[in-house]
Amino acid sequence: MKNLVIAKRYAKALFNLAAGEGQAERYGQELTELVHLLRQLPDLADALNNPLYPGAVKKGLFQSVADRSGMTPIMKSFVALLIEKNRVAHLEDMRNYYFDLIDEHANVARAKIKSAIPLDEAALQNITQALEKIVGKKVLVDFQEDPELIGGVVAQIGDLVLDGSVRKQLYNIKESLKRGELG
Repeated sequence: MKNLVIAKRYAKALFNLAAGEGQAERYGQELTELVHLLRQLPDLADALNNPLYPGAVKKGLFQSVADRSGMTPIMKSFVALLIEKNRVAHLEDMRNYYFDLIDEHANVARAKIKSAIPLDEAALQNITQALEKIVGKKVLVDFQEDPELIGGVVAQIGDLVLDGSVRKQLYNIKESLKRGELG
């Protein structure tokens, strides 16, 4: 939990700076590229996170990578601060929360929709419009097919789950039978 608080604090600071400069998308892209780079080069990630390496060595190593990648000066300074404060390990959480802030700023919600069968564009558009009315935001949909649902649709936006699946309905009937409500 503490790690998430740390990540949110740094992401919020970067976002506020980026929004003020109109560079929120660009800094988000640079964060994503850096996260991917550290995944591809675990030795680099280990070196930047290792407390046995002096800070100057870690900063120099990062500086050479940043110079080759064409990273903006603000992002270079941001990551140098993360290195100095031993916060590089939280970079992926920072990136994830940063994009949550971008969505919040743009009044956008992301929905995960699951269905037992593929849905056509019209059905997805109808579901999206209904979700937009519920949350009062523009909704971007990530659709997944899930045969375990048997039928129906499950939509999730953040903590809100709307479960209209046949599996859920069968479970509700089963529970009602256990309580003797159906007869």
